[in-house]
Amino acid sequence: MRVRVPRTDDRGSVLVLVPVGFLVLMLLGAMAVDSAVGFLGQRQLADATAGATNDAATAALGDAAFYGSGALVIDPAAAAEVVCRSVAAQQDGQLHALTLAIAVAGPVIRVRASAEVEAVFGRLLPGFGHRWVSAEATAAATSTAIPESSQPAAFVPVTCPNS
Repeated sequence: MRVRVPRTDDRGSVLVLVPVGFLVLMLLGAMAVDSAVGFLGQRQLADATAGATNDAATAALGDAAFYGSGALVIDPAAAAEVVCRSVAAQQDGQLHALTLAIAVAGPVIRVRASAEVEAVFGRLLPGFGHRWVSAEATAAATSTAIPESSQPAAFVPVTCPNS
């Protein structure tokens, strides 16, 4: 005697899974692109902040203090101007709502910056259209090591003329 196994028709069952799998792949790809854009914006801000800090540590030295007593002292007003010019020269337009703050103590300057980076695909979803990134850098106009206790801590917001 022969036993018959009932045949089931499985044709077309994968057809439902293909659009769902494609949608998941598209969402993962969009998340990867937006994460890469955010990381790139953070690195660009960190590079601009480090460059501005180094520029201010060298170009904003107070002449009166140096020629009067031989001390290396960074002029906060000149440092703010140098930081604004340096960041404006390095910015490529991807960073929006840029805010800067500086802290100066003798020959040491710290620059803190934050900016908004727009997402590529996240703009389609409410609340995911932008990401805030921040960076901070320290530079000293001296060849000796600066102790941690002499690091400037009081940040003053910088208002750039073209921002």
